[in-house]
Amino acid sequence: MTLRRPSSDSDSSGYSFSSDTSITSDDSLGATPMRVFLVQTARGLFSSSGGYKANICLLRHLASRGHVVRQLCYSYRNEAEEYVSKMATSGHHQQLRKRMLHLRSDIGQPGTDVIVSDLVMDDGVEFVALESEAFDAAFGGKESLHKEMGRETAQYIETGKSSARLLDFVSFLQKEIARFSPTHIISNDGLSIQASLALNSASTTVRRVAVVHTAEQLPFGPFFGGMPGHASSHRELDCLRQLDGIWSVSNAIKQYALDHGQLDTSFFVHHPWTYLEEKKHMMPAQHHNWGKRFVGMINPCVVKGSHILVELAKVCPYFDFLVYKSWGFDDDVGKQMQHLQNMTTRPTCTNMEDAWRDIKVLLVPSVWFEAWGIVVVEAHLRGIPVISSNAGALPEAMLGLDYVIPVTTVDGKRDEKGTYIVPEQDITPWADALNELMTDRVRYEEVSTQVRETTQQWLKDMDESALEQWLVGMTNRVDRVNK
Repeated sequence: MTLRRPSSDSDSSGYSFSSDTSITSDDSLGATPMRVFLVQTARGLFSSSGGYKANICLLRHLASRGHVVRQLCYSYRNEAEEYVSKMATSGHHQQLRKRMLHLRSDIGQPGTDVIVSDLVMDDGVEFVALESEAFDAAFGGKESLHKEMGRETAQYIETGKSSARLLDFVSFLQKEIARFSPTHIISNDGLSIQASLALNSASTTVRRVAVVHTAEQLPFGPFFGGMPGHASSHRELDCLRQLDGIWSVSNAIKQYALDHGQLDTSFFVHHPWTYLEEKKHMMPAQHHNWGKRFVGMINPCVVKGSHILVELAKVCPYFDFLVYKSWGFDDDVGKQMQHLQNMTTRPTCTNMEDAWRDIKVLLVPSVWFEAWGIVVVEAHLRGIPVISSNAGALPEAMLGLDYVIPVTTVDGKRDEKGTYIVPEQDITPWADALNELMTDRVRYEEVSTQVRETTQQWLKDMDESALEQWLVGMTNRVDRVNK
């Protein structure tokens, strides 16, 4: 990895990762740029989803290296227009092109028109963005989307048949892939994997890759079917076995795939740019937050340990708690918090620096099989202590640092609504750790320094070209065979 020191006027300490080397200057990566087509499933051009962020940061890096990258994603209404307008005020003029995708209805209704926006971001990433609200409406609305798409996706994977609306979307996806002529297709859902495998392509050198961001994406094991919008059919395993590569984002996920599905995958940590400042890719600035008052949590929901958060707020009424909503927050969680005088709830944070400025200690009390812990690394890089559970890959993200609290994790069992049954937890060790960090300044500063220095070094030691080399290597293997 090549590092450079920041300029003297930077407010960040440490190093930045260089991005000024063209791919053609590195013989080990070959002279021909890749064409990478990635299918996102999260909502929003700037989604708060950790998986989305990791995916888009990889694309940004590949674009900086001279590769051509495009993602199919979902944007909220007028989101693309607002981005173009914002960029224009700073002198960057992006061209926005719109077209229409019609999804038919099977019940005698006129169907749904979905606006498709084509846009190239200032970082070189090309977007094909479907309007999320209209797309969701085509499948019965946001509340029924995952259920309907899950059922129809399973039918498509198992029989090749499905509803008119799903087949229209599959046809659109396949045409977009063909129009782009990719060397690589990266997916994290069974529908796009099956659609890419079924694509009649004249090229035999297209490499198909899956990235696994959650255990629920895998069509086997105790967590199969545990979350809406994830794996929907056991037959998805057949699809996965036909791919050229499967990227697991942690050793925990890699081992889970091997243990429960006898599926071999490749482990790579998220690309380093996932954790760096977005524009200049600098190490984030240190936050000296001892004087701040909030105990923070991102995305409070049942599987993320919202019940631990609520109980902590009750047994520690002398501390102020701050939560930021994200994809898992719902009305039930909100009701549990609304009567707590020491609980502040804020909307989804579009700029996480706003959150980090206010958080003195971060809680990550998850009880499900976490595939990694992006917020753990982000907080530690800024010198913010984290109290984390030991669920899934969280200990990996914690890098052996304090504090990791053992929890009784979900085991896959679900109630009559299909929701994970969450075991009772012991709050005492959480309260002890929180009281120590919130009241002992010497200990707080000691932990703050240690987590920042250790995590910075871990990031500096990371090979920023590892994923790129892995992808290029797939193409090179095919080229050698064809020769």
